[in-house]
Amino acid sequence: MVQHAAARRPGTPIVLDRPLDIAPHLGTDLTVGDLSEVVETLARRLHAAGIRRGERVVVHKRDNADILLITCALARLRAVPVLLSPRLPAGTAAVLTARAGPRFVLTDGATIAAGRLDPAHAGATVLLAAGTHAGLTTVGDLAPAAIGAVRLDPAAPCVITHTSGTTREPKLVEQSSRGLGTHLALSLPFMTALGIRERYALCVSFTHIRAYAALALALARHMPLALLIDQDVTAVREIFLRFRPGLLETHPNTFVGWEALADDPARPLHTVRFFSSTFDAIHPRTVRILLAASGRRFPLYIQAYGQSESGPVAARMYTRRGAWRADSRCVGHPIPGVGVRVRDGRGPIEVRSRGRALAYVGEQELFDDQLDGGWWRMGDLGHRSRWGCVHLLDREIDHIEGLDSALEIEDTLMSRVPQLREVVLITRGDRGVQPVVCTRTGAPLDRAAWRSAVRDLPPMADPVLYAWEDLPHTATLKVRRVRLRELLDQHLPA
Repeated sequence: MVQHAAARRPGTPIVLDRPLDIAPHLGTDLTVGDLSEVVETLARRLHAAGIRRGERVVVHKRDNADILLITCALARLRAVPVLLSPRLPAGTAAVLTARAGPRFVLTDGATIAAGRLDPAHAGATVLLAAGTHAGLTTVGDLAPAAIGAVRLDPAAPCVITHTSGTTREPKLVEQSSRGLGTHLALSLPFMTALGIRERYALCVSFTHIRAYAALALALARHMPLALLIDQDVTAVREIFLRFRPGLLETHPNTFVGWEALADDPARPLHTVRFFSSTFDAIHPRTVRILLAASGRRFPLYIQAYGQSESGPVAARMYTRRGAWRADSRCVGHPIPGVGVRVRDGRGPIEVRSRGRALAYVGEQELFDDQLDGGWWRMGDLGHRSRWGCVHLLDREIDHIEGLDSALEIEDTLMSRVPQLREVVLITRGDRGVQPVVCTRTGAPLDRAAWRSAVRDLPPMADPVLYAWEDLPHTATLKVRRVRLRELLDQHLPA
């Protein structure tokens, strides 16, 4: 897709917040033509290293936008990239690598030096995308080899990503070209209907399947693109003031952190007309703050509901006025072409989609257990409104007995206590509902404001205060609630 976009409009701008590890000489201001050249040259060097069609190649390197380009280069060879998040603990990454059974592992010197990968125990030939390590080949030192045309099999595996691991160890999700193409096919008409052709700033995990659908959308619409790694408010502020995005996409929890930009006198969000997120439901407070910070006449917040295994399922839009009265549990109407049903009227959500993944690598029985005649069980609880909207209540594993929706209560608390950066409700056996909270600045919680906020809510214990960075997070910054419960059980008295 990069080569096709470069053939049509090679000068489309690409902005980075960090030079590519695989091509640092290009700096941070590039074009689609530059990306195409990097992908083709890298593909030829990977071919020279011995990588061939159909082979699994684990990609586990430090965070950078070049993960996207490495994936595209492997796709050029019709190899199957297995993308592991740089945020994974070393032990988890080792388990997933063993499960994938790759012939090659592509990493970098920084990842090895940080102890996140041990070449001696990788069980495969280890290549370096950048940096050096004794006894290992750096791909950039190889002479490019010729590559002929490689036939695409739409039904064959084309990429393997992994789930967030919010409930257990991450699962490796195998996707076909046809399935990944469906992600684009379901989203592109939506963007076309809205006339979205804006400068696009994207700050998501580049090992998540969403990053590749987003890249395809940007290239198909010929939108100038900023690919961002650093989520720090100060760093993105400078990029936004220089790039002036009209479309901004990131993880919901990253948007919560970016609420601080709304009060900035330089107005870094002034040019944004479309805010967009997937991965998780967004807090209504955050939607209201972001839309109010836009200087565009009719800004919109676009929320999509889906997962790696299913592709996009439902979507909704918020306006400035609508954000104040909207039901926070509504994630929108099903996208045309996607079927949605809820068991027992108010229970597990199931979907039928052409974008569904092929398998869980090494855990096929687990994958099959979530299928019922072509219907995929999302692992979420919800219901459909009389208007046909999908309402998301809780993850099945996180549902708290006696509460209709813990997520709805969390939304309420975030809106009532502006000091909060995050609030998570969990249960600890028979100890009842335990709130875990983070404040924006790390300051002590305003206990009076908290008592006022919970006065009409179901009974819960006194909140436990955590620093945001100390919470266990996934690659897309979801809180790993099962792991958080384990931490509380270790550190709080019974």
